[in-house]
Amino acid sequence: FDYLESCKFLAPSQHGFRRGRSCNTQLAEFQHYISKSLDSNTNVDAIFLDFRKAFDTVPHHLLLKKLVSLNITNNIQKWIKNYLSDREQCVVLNGSKSLPITVSSGVPQGSVLGPLLFLIYINDIVTDIQSPIKLFADDCVVYRQIYSTMDIEILQSDLDKIEHWCDKWKMSLNIGKCNYLSFTKNVSRSPASYTIKNAIIRRVSDCKYLGVNFTQSLKWHNHIDYTIAKASKMLYFIRRNFKGASTEVKETLYILHVRSILDYACIIWDPYQDYLIEKLEKVQNQAARFVSNNYNPYASISEIKAMLGWETLNTRRYKLRLKFFHRIYYNETGINRNEYLYKPSYMSARFDNSEKVFEYCYKTNNFGSSFFVQTIKDWNLLQQELVSISDNDVFFSCL
Repeated sequence: FDYLESCKFLAPSQHGFRRGRSCNTQLAEFQHYISKSLDSNTNVDAIFLDFRKAFDTVPHHLLLKKLVSLNITNNIQKWIKNYLSDREQCVVLNGSKSLPITVSSGVPQGSVLGPLLFLIYINDIVTDIQSPIKLFADDCVVYRQIYSTMDIEILQSDLDKIEHWCDKWKMSLNIGKCNYLSFTKNVSRSPASYTIKNAIIRRVSDCKYLGVNFTQSLKWHNHIDYTIAKASKMLYFIRRNFKGASTEVKETLYILHVRSILDYACIIWDPYQDYLIEKLEKVQNQAARFVSNNYNPYASISEIKAMLGWETLNTRRYKLRLKFFHRIYYNETGINRNEYLYKPSYMSARFDNSEKVFEYCYKTNNFGSSFFVQTIKDWNLLQQELVSISDNDVFFSCL
């Protein structure tokens, strides 16, 4: 990995399995592009592509062919070839074992080397693509602002190039699971039509990508409702099965299995509407009564959470956004800060911290509440002592 990163082999659009990159880095860039476009009343067409058993279908002989282009030594090439060769698999069912068959494709899953080999294999899929494209391992989205039919044609041409790449390198797209989502404020807009292998890609009004539900208006109500339902279901399971557990065990279960659901990608969908903030907090309120074993209806839920040392989820999301932004500001992620963070034209020596960032102008709450726009405003309000802390963990603990 270090060698590939040092020689800048991996495409910047690939966020999977790479140091400083994650679902959050990709989602933050994607959200910014969409919300900024909608703020200027520009539509964006996005095609979410699904590869059929991507990790299992990488042909070994073609993978080895790609390794030659890396200028690595013959010994390493031979070592990887031996690593992939003579692998067998069989099926065991009810104590009966089938005859082994030789495996000639697929990267070994569960291995350290497997993800790296896959990234090498899929890396050049982005070559000659004119539209923005994002990859997280085999999760892929290609999208484009639509001003005219020419943009539709360019996006279709990019899909044709991806289709050609798949044919050449023996990868298969699951066309039935590929989705076309048009981000727009004009719901009456006539949609375009995109195809793969002459099959029309299904148009949807919402689509889940990297665990986050995107809608055509980029509203987060659906995703938040799904998150609340999932977290509540897990909390119900814990309450039913661990009634007699100690406070410490209950709290650990909540943090690991419920709050983690409420936290996932929350820097992206952090709501500004009070009613959504309250709906999310209700889950934690129920958990607080369970953990403290205090179901007295007259007991203040705020006091119960204070006794447990829990901050509100809204406060936690605020801190998590700033923590992630701090990493971007100090170049600890794969996000190029120069593409999103600009120096302000004016700074007040009396009121501004020395790390102040230019604040985006916006016309819609959608863009105004997006990660970069909202968090830059929060960052600029921090005290000088805080923004000067370069260590991310220390910064987070001081918030």
